[in-house]
Amino acid sequence: MAISGIKTIIRAAGQYQNYHVEKISTNRFTHQAFINVLSDFEREEQLSFKDIGYSEEGRAIRSVTFGKGKTKVLLWSQMHGNESTATRAILDILKFLTANDELNSFREQIADKLTLQFIPMLNPDGTNRFQRRTATEIDMNRDAVELQTPEGRLLMDVIDDFKPGFALNLHDQRRFYNVKGTEVPSSMSFLAPAYNEGREVNTTRKKAMQLIAGMNQVLQNRITGGVGLYDDTYSFRSFGDAIQAKGISTILVESGWLANDMEKEGVRKLNFLALLSAFQMIAENSYTKFSVEDYINIPPIDTKLFDVLIKNVSIDDESDAKVDLGINRTEHLLEAPNYYSIGWLEDLGDLSAHYGFETVKEKGLKVIPGKSIVIDKLEVISMISVKRLLRQGVLFLITPDVPLEAHVPFPINLVHPRKLQEVQTIKFDSKANFLLVDNLNKIKFIILNGFLINPAKIDTSVNGLVLV
Repeated sequence: MAISGIKTIIRAAGQYQNYHVEKISTNRFTHQAFINVLSDFEREEQLSFKDIGYSEEGRAIRSVTFGKGKTKVLLWSQMHGNESTATRAILDILKFLTANDELNSFREQIADKLTLQFIPMLNPDGTNRFQRRTATEIDMNRDAVELQTPEGRLLMDVIDDFKPGFALNLHDQRRFYNVKGTEVPSSMSFLAPAYNEGREVNTTRKKAMQLIAGMNQVLQNRITGGVGLYDDTYSFRSFGDAIQAKGISTILVESGWLANDMEKEGVRKLNFLALLSAFQMIAENSYTKFSVEDYINIPPIDTKLFDVLIKNVSIDDESDAKVDLGINRTEHLLEAPNYYSIGWLEDLGDLSAHYGFETVKEKGLKVIPGKSIVIDKLEVISMISVKRLLRQGVLFLITPDVPLEAHVPFPINLVHPRKLQEVQTIKFDSKANFLLVDNLNKIKFIILNGFLINPAKIDTSVNGLVLV
């Protein structure tokens, strides 16, 4: 990208707060909540809206078009219902495109050179369930051949009717991807999908590679070393590969993670910058300044990240062996946008090839089970008493009258008496609840439901579990 182009994107980044649509700022939201916010843009004369079809359960799927240029660019998001970061970024893009400020010449360039069509929620049924698959439990991104889903058929119809020159397939990736050989999270990942088994590079795929190389250059100014490439093994059932085979330069964009960014608002901004830079490079044809080699030199991604990595600890008083512990958390939907987490001891042993969003390296620590006390009523426990109990090493409140809910909305676990011994056992693939103590048995760290807690600074937003 030309230096002037980079400066334009940097200026847009500096004013991002003016374009950020705050009404949706969490990963989890409903189709109707999104439609309500999208409707705010209908008064903008630069945009045109169309209901292009309906989901399996009858929810409207809308498209938004900007510009009247010769080069057509199609973008779709939330093909997987639980991958919502780019959907929110598209709202920010729409606000940018309809703003009125010193970047108007850039907007005019886009409108003159490009026709942008957005489908910013292709799987509304999955969105409402916050699940990957459609209402019929089909992975839409493996439906490019059979077209068994109405949403997949709709997308293919749009592609055939719109005939874009570029297609951007916008997804989210799991939290545990890192840039290979480093502890850096893959905050943004890309792929120019293969169009045949031989993974050959023709003119169509070359353009996609060049465009990705240009977006990488922009992002490196924000997340040095934090961009990775997906494996390009050919998958004829996947939309990216199938569309590339149609002669449309197709780019897979995967929103990764940043530390301390559970709602992915930071990664949302990275999406905003990447997409704007793509529009500029396509409009100016400046992506051609990059090479296939520039693309290939982007490092691959790996899956070596844990939420918490604990190094070199003892887990058995009768042995001198030291092991590493890897803990991951999964999120489970309540009523959007709320969720609760479950933390698991994902792996143990030699994890020297792995990394953590949070890492404990303090020497001489050992793992011991958390303590427990009996309570009559949950109401007697206040947040202040929970903090005191945690500092004493109490992770479990024993009561035969456990609630029906699966979680506790503060950092303690409720456990039925018959389950106590089981939940205090520290083993592979168990829920992660234990203490890290020094050689004087002083509590240095608390692991409560997979969260790493410093006793001196207890995060009261952490949830516990109901264990029955």
